[in-house]
Amino acid sequence: MSKSIKIGLTGGIASGKSTVSDCFKKIGTQIIDADVISHEVAEPNGSAFNEILSSFGSDILDENGLIDRKKMRAIIFDDSAKKKTLEEIIHPKVKDQMFMLINQSNDHYLIVSVPLLAETGMNQIMDRTLLIDCSKNTQIKRLMDRDKITLNEAKSILANQASRSDRQKIADDLIVNEKNVTLKELEKKVLKLHEYYSKQ
Repeated sequence: MSKSIKIGLTGGIASGKSTVSDCFKKIGTQIIDADVISHEVAEPNGSAFNEILSSFGSDILDENGLIDRKKMRAIIFDDSAKKKTLEEIIHPKVKDQMFMLINQSNDHYLIVSVPLLAETGMNQIMDRTLLIDCSKNTQIKRLMDRDKITLNEAKSILANQASRSDRQKIADDLIVNEKNVTLKELEKKVLKLHEYYSKQ
């Protein structure tokens, strides 16, 4: 088992998790990203591809034979049973891959980015939890701008996630990333945490 200190990085959608991960990566920190792994396992040569295909049919594929994520989101969005089916296929494979990468690490600490850290209970296997936090209004604005969706669609997506207060309850460390926070300010906050984690 790796002796690396595991920092679980989480936050609501459009809170700035990827930006903060990139800041850590820039200073040489190893990042294990559940989102990246979930994409990899759903690729045609990935461990979940055939299972997803047999459960949801070939209609979910695009013209290149890849899983069309937009179609997939539309299928599971209002269907909790189908959402559960997809999660039961993907989540165990993502966890297995994450644990393998964690166990291979020799770094003093590493960042394990898991958007659904609170929802899946994975915070319990982390040594510390770092929350990237912002207001609901900031999330909605970023989500609408980024994904070109309506206000109601953005609100529906947020309604399917853990509440802000639930995430705050599991946090050991906090980076507030409101719309007025600059990249330079974020980098300073990350550097401060990097120095702290390196001394643990």
